[in-house]
Amino acid sequence: MDRCVPASRNQRGVALLVVVFGLSLIAVLINIFVYQSRTHKAAAIAEGERMRARYYAYSTLEITRLFLRVQAKFIDNNSMVQNLGIDMSQVVPMMIPMFFDETLAAQLLGGEARGLGELPEKGSGVLELYRPEEGRINLNCAFNSTQLERLTNLTLGLFLDRRYDEFFGRILDDGQTLDRSQQVGALIDFVDFDQSNTGGAEDEDSYYKGQPEPYLSKNNLLDSVSDLRLIRGVDDLFWANFGDSFSVYGGCQLHLCAMDPNNWQLIAGLIILTAASPEDPVISDPVKLKLLATTVAPQVPVLCKDLQSFIGAVAQPGTASTMISTVLGTDIEDSGDLGQDGIADAQVQGVELDAAKLQTLVVGGAKRYYRIRAVGLSDEAMFAIEAVWDQMAVSTQPGREGAQGAYIYWKED
Repeated sequence: MDRCVPASRNQRGVALLVVVFGLSLIAVLINIFVYQSRTHKAAAIAEGERMRARYYAYSTLEITRLFLRVQAKFIDNNSMVQNLGIDMSQVVPMMIPMFFDETLAAQLLGGEARGLGELPEKGSGVLELYRPEEGRINLNCAFNSTQLERLTNLTLGLFLDRRYDEFFGRILDDGQTLDRSQQVGALIDFVDFDQSNTGGAEDEDSYYKGQPEPYLSKNNLLDSVSDLRLIRGVDDLFWANFGDSFSVYGGCQLHLCAMDPNNWQLIAGLIILTAASPEDPVISDPVKLKLLATTVAPQVPVLCKDLQSFIGAVAQPGTASTMISTVLGTDIEDSGDLGQDGIADAQVQGVELDAAKLQTLVVGGAKRYYRIRAVGLSDEAMFAIEAVWDQMAVSTQPGREGAQGAYIYWKED
């Protein structure tokens, strides 16, 4: 009968090493599994937060769309309401938080305004931008040969202020300079349908072909105003001075009622272009011109209903302040600086405008295009949508086919 032979010490050592190695391997695999599980869980939570923020942004746009329909049906078609200067863009951004904070409406009705614009902890949608687009120079008019002269005049008028003399003499990244006319030409050449250079016989794409990453002029309609950053001369300094004065939507005339009351530069350009006398001392003096433009700009939402009222305000910029002080029974010094520039409006020199010139450059009536930027915010994520709404476009959206009003530009961040 055979006897069991006890294992040697070496054999027992090898077995122990195998067991330790196996346990270590299992521990590593468990740690990898735990790490991956935590990573996947964090990613799922982050994606969930992002999805929630996305739907907050979508909800904000849907609410805004309803107010745009109110604008189209009950305000744009009512001359009495229009004459009051009422526009949904003045109130919608303040109303949006009410749809995300269930306590805010009650607070407001109870006379408590605390929380207006604040974000509840559960998340919210914010209307970061809501503005009509037609009060800006539409660069896409360069693609319409019949509108080139008007576009050239409006753009050149924006640049004519003498305060920009040094700006248009600066050296660009290619070591060259562009004067006012050349900059206007560069803007138009990038969009117009031909390949000829407005400023001369040189190929209009010679600058773009020489870039580290070469490209060509679009020679077509631009999709977004940010596309202007591709154009020669449109650097950060240009954008800081003139970016808010351009659009790629709207008509080829400035909609006076859609002009931004804070954009005095565009108002100044309009005054220069439509002055009855090109030799008027105010339009050749940068300080006086800015004082006049900053005084008139805040009055535009009311003055825009009647060109004669606008012409009168530019000729006598202190009239509005005098009227306000008379109605309110206050001292003229308390309401006499609409431009907030430290100079009484009554002391600001006016400019006589030519009504015929003004009528060729501005237009009135209902506004059509609105730029909207909605931001959805959850606890850990943010999602932004920038869109352009056209009140006259025909919708192709499922469930709304054939309805009037649609988004014609959409970008998600």
